[in-house]
Amino acid sequence: MNKILRSLLFFFIGISLILRLYNLNWGAPYYFHPDERNIASAVTRLHFPDTLNPEFFAYGSLPIYTIYFTGLLYNFFSSCHLSFTVCSVTFEQSIIISRIFSVLFSLGLLPLLYVLGKQLRDETTGIIAVLLGALSVGFIQFAHFGTFEMWLTFFGLLLFLLCIKLLENQQKKYVIFAGIVLGILIAVKISSLVLIPLPFLALFFSIFTVKQHKRTQVAKKVSMLTTNTLMLFGITLCLYILSSPFVFLDYSSLQKSIKYESSVALGTLPVFYTGEFYKTIPIVYQFLHVYPFLLNPIVTILFLPAFFYMVFTIIKTKKPQYILLATCYLLLFFSQAILFVKWVRYMIPTLPFMYLLLAIMMSDMLDKTKNTTRHIIRAALIFIVLISSIFGISYFITAFGSSDTRINASQWGREHIPHDAQILSEVYDLGIVPFNSTFSNITLFNMYDLDNDNTTKTQNDLAIALQKADYIILPSQRIVQVRTTHQKQFPKGYMFYSALLNKTLSFTKVYETRCDIFCTITYLNDPIFAFEQTANVFDRPVVMIFKKYANKN
Repeated sequence: MNKILRSLLFFFIGISLILRLYNLNWGAPYYFHPDERNIASAVTRLHFPDTLNPEFFAYGSLPIYTIYFTGLLYNFFSSCHLSFTVCSVTFEQSIIISRIFSVLFSLGLLPLLYVLGKQLRDETTGIIAVLLGALSVGFIQFAHFGTFEMWLTFFGLLLFLLCIKLLENQQKKYVIFAGIVLGILIAVKISSLVLIPLPFLALFFSIFTVKQHKRTQVAKKVSMLTTNTLMLFGITLCLYILSSPFVFLDYSSLQKSIKYESSVALGTLPVFYTGEFYKTIPIVYQFLHVYPFLLNPIVTILFLPAFFYMVFTIIKTKKPQYILLATCYLLLFFSQAILFVKWVRYMIPTLPFMYLLLAIMMSDMLDKTKNTTRHIIRAALIFIVLISSIFGISYFITAFGSSDTRINASQWGREHIPHDAQILSEVYDLGIVPFNSTFSNITLFNMYDLDNDNTTKTQNDLAIALQKADYIILPSQRIVQVRTTHQKQFPKGYMFYSALLNKTLSFTKVYETRCDIFCTITYLNDPIFAFEQTANVFDRPVVMIFKKYANKN
């Protein structure tokens, strides 16, 4: 079996390289992803050595500095005349460099999965984990995003590996490395503080799992635990301070950012881009609308028995490595799942731990079953890997194997819509930008404010805008998805979008982004409503264009 798995392993790693590296310049020259744009804007604000405050604290400063100095080093030899003081990093360079880092970390996850699977159980476990991760939709998608989820995922898995090493041997080098990696994680995103218990548990288990008979030995081990813990967290703190100086030098901006981000995450501050999460149930939502996209539906279903199998195994064996594995997943999952916002990106760091849990269960089943049953399990394993491959490749073809859907829609509009037509569209959506070069009469209406009693935007305002418009362009499904599924929360928005879709307004749909067989597989035949909307609103949104066909009162 291992020979077959090894052959599959090398084949899948080769395919995974292609799927991660191809079309890293997607969306050019518009670069639609808002988080990428925020990061790139922070990078372009930097100028060495006098301006090093990124003025952006939604993420940590370490990756922003890394992107900046990488670009600076590249430009130093090409366009800066061997001088840093006249050197800068452009917006486009910032995005491409950030995507390159995402690719590297996404690829780096594969050897880590192999090593961890082998350490936790055996080589078969490592190979299965890599096979699942190589064509993971989540890993392929975020390898193409210049955001920091791949940083968090890679270093989170690396921290777990170091914790496993600490269980086996409390050498100072592992304590130091664990402190460095934990510091990097917190410097990438402050929410990584939830992982602080992990290295402490590893140190604790490594000392107290061996039976002691003398009080002096216990006292010595308590002293060792204290020393190593202080060393580890001291290194973590030092690295965080050194890599994030403006957390302290510009503390007021940090406070404002934390207050805003936490209010959005908890739902205490209503903002236009979180409307889809009203009336959603934490944990249930992730398993219905997030994981089926990131993992695929089959792997999502199989994960549930795999997790409970791990719980049973922990109760039975009390194996500290397995306790750490389950703990790490639970820390990452529950710290994000219970929030009001439930974006796809929040679950990315949990994926490698889910693959490891699945791989352990499958390996155990292969070893503990009789020959006849083992053949069935092998066939099931091949089926699972095949299904994962189909979803991963289908996603890649859908999102990055062809032109961007917004650019395609703008090209269609250039050929089919009069250039002087009056066009009505939505605010806060970069998908309208490709249309700007062709159409000069585009009016952006704030559809979000239709149900906001604190503004003057009313149905009368919209009626006037509709009367003037020849075409309506919806650059993505972002608003229409939320308004048509939350009638009580957004009654006016529901009324408008339902009427538009049902042709009860004076407009009929003349264009919609086509969904082929690969799109149908990826989004379960429903690219608008099947998943949490950020699953595809940034890289493959559905664009709709409506044409006025008659005047009605």
